[in-house]
Amino acid sequence: MRDIYELTPSMRLLLTMHNISAVSTDSAKKIDDLRSFSDLQNDELREALRELLSHGYVVERDGTYYLSSLGISVVRSVYT
Repeated sequence: MRDIYELTPSMRLLLTMHNISAVSTDSAKKIDDLRSFSDLQNDELREALRELLSHGYVVERDGTYYLSSLGISVVRSVYT
């Protein structure tokens, strides 16, 4: 049986990016960095990134990724 509190891969990645301060162009992370900080496998990580990018929660610049202000707001809503 699946745990109702289990987070989706995209939400786990969103929280991980916030926890490692990938919140601006200056602190953006490469996909290899995201892989090492998260517990996601390569395909799962790429799919989660695609989903977060499509919702506007993550920004990609020159092969690096960081949270948008919308993505930061989503993370903050989890903690309040």
